[in-house]
Amino acid sequence: MLGRSVGLTNAEIAAMGEAENSPVFDPTDRLVLRYSTILTLENRVPDDLYAELAGRFTKDELVELCFTVALAALVNRVHATFRTDVDGSTTDSVGDFTFCPIGR
Repeated sequence: MLGRSVGLTNAEIAAMGEAENSPVFDPTDRLVLRYSTILTLENRVPDDLYAELAGRFTKDELVELCFTVALAALVNRVHATFRTDVDGSTTDSVGDFTFCPIGR
C-alpha cells in the first residue's frame, strides 16, 4: 500500500518478486530493489553490491537510501509483531492491494 502512495503501479508491485527479469523496472530500479532485498534479508551488503551502488549514487544518496530501507524494515517489523491493521483512511486513499511478493 505504501508503494501505491508513492506512485507504484499494481504491475510494478506485482513484479517486485521477479524484479531482475521484469521489463517494468529500469536498471536503477533493479539495483535498488536488489539492495533493499539483500539488506533486509541478510542484514549486510556485499562489497560488489556496494561498489555498484557507489557507482550509481552519491554518498548522500546512499545514506538516504539506506535509511529509507532501514526505516521501512523497522515499520514492517512493528506491524508484523503487533499485527496492526491498515486504517480506513489509508485504504481509502491507496486501495486494498495488500500483498507484495518480495522475499524468499
